[in-house]
Amino acid sequence: MDSGHFQFVILDVEGRVLRRNRSFEKMNPDSLGKEFWKFLSLETAEEFCYSLELMLSTPKVRRHLMLEHSSSKDNLFSQIWWEFSIVTNLEMDISAVIGIGVGLQFLEQEMPWNNLVDVLGFGRISLDKNFRILSWDERISHWFSDQVKDWSLKALIQTHEFGEEPVVLEGLHSVLDTGKPFCFLLDLKQYSENGFAALLAPAPEGYHFFLVPKEDQDHGYLNKKIFSDRDLELIQGSVIILDKEGLLIQQNEEARKFAKEFFGHSLEPGTPLRLSKSNQKFIKFSRAIEGAKKGISMQFEQNLFVSKNEIRFWEVSVRPFHDFKGDIKGIMIQLLDISGLKKQIFTLHKEIDRLREISAIPSHIYRGPLSSMIGILELIDENQLGKENKKLFGYLKPLALELDQSIRLQAKANRLEDFE
Repeated sequence: MDSGHFQFVILDVEGRVLRRNRSFEKMNPDSLGKEFWKFLSLETAEEFCYSLELMLSTPKVRRHLMLEHSSSKDNLFSQIWWEFSIVTNLEMDISAVIGIGVGLQFLEQEMPWNNLVDVLGFGRISLDKNFRILSWDERISHWFSDQVKDWSLKALIQTHEFGEEPVVLEGLHSVLDTGKPFCFLLDLKQYSENGFAALLAPAPEGYHFFLVPKEDQDHGYLNKKIFSDRDLELIQGSVIILDKEGLLIQQNEEARKFAKEFFGHSLEPGTPLRLSKSNQKFIKFSRAIEGAKKGISMQFEQNLFVSKNEIRFWEVSVRPFHDFKGDIKGIMIQLLDISGLKKQIFTLHKEIDRLREISAIPSHIYRGPLSSMIGILELIDENQLGKENKKLFGYLKPLALELDQSIRLQAKANRLEDFE
């Protein structure tokens, strides 16, 4: 961590300093536990906070920033070129943010240039004292492909790629006049979607021209937001918003938890919603998304096993969003967890079944003795009874048969309800 040339920090997801090397602590005393942005100028603090938000939403993207750090001398600021990247664990949860920076003042000294190239991801073009191209590394060859074969011993401003960029000529004059490094942006979008960040600096044999592809600070998909982040969190359930091509542009916290639990990974903005085609459980999802692209809304019930003994249920709604012209501009997927309701319904059905079993018990209890009683009544000889007893016997037998018939009808009704 400790170096005379590089600043090194480890930040938490809130941007607070967890660890730092001596170079950073020397420039920013008592920084431990404090927000990183508090040590920056107002302009670059805003840029850092915005970039941190983007990094947390897209953990695989590295950010390159030129930041101004406050100095204890005369309220001046020191410029430092930073590279920030996200560290995740095996579950793809964000653990920390790592930052490596180099101060521009060190670029005027004989410092380990190869470390700058390797650690911060720069590509390097070496120039002689007349700004003619002597050599370039593999990163430059990768970014500019076949164009590099025409560069050898050609002045930087005579190349097709850099000669048409006025800021390059400005940088050459600045470095020549002041002897200090010059930072600028190059709008070479035919080679990098968002252009390049460039650094021109003196070197013992001439000059070094450093380049690195500039990350998209807007991340185009963020401009497609249908809901504000605050409103999205107010919507019930897990909510996933796709653009009309099916790329993820928004999700709330419940959706992030759902993805990690059942897809096994985070859903990254700007990427398609990838659902396992081998898992038949996700077929409804895929069909609903394809239908929404055509303007069709769909609702269905989704269930997934959490374990061998537990199953979860969701009520899923997939519907398109239209703009004022009626064109589809996005797709909303909403998942409402109804596992609790399903559990209550299951418990209620079990209770109903138990009540039906209880209601059927009397027919078995009563019909046994009643059948015996009817059998005994059949064996009694009425002729041996007196006139008064014969009259009473005539009442008893029909009543016993009527009771038997009532028990039979009730048992039959219970069986019909079970069938239904």
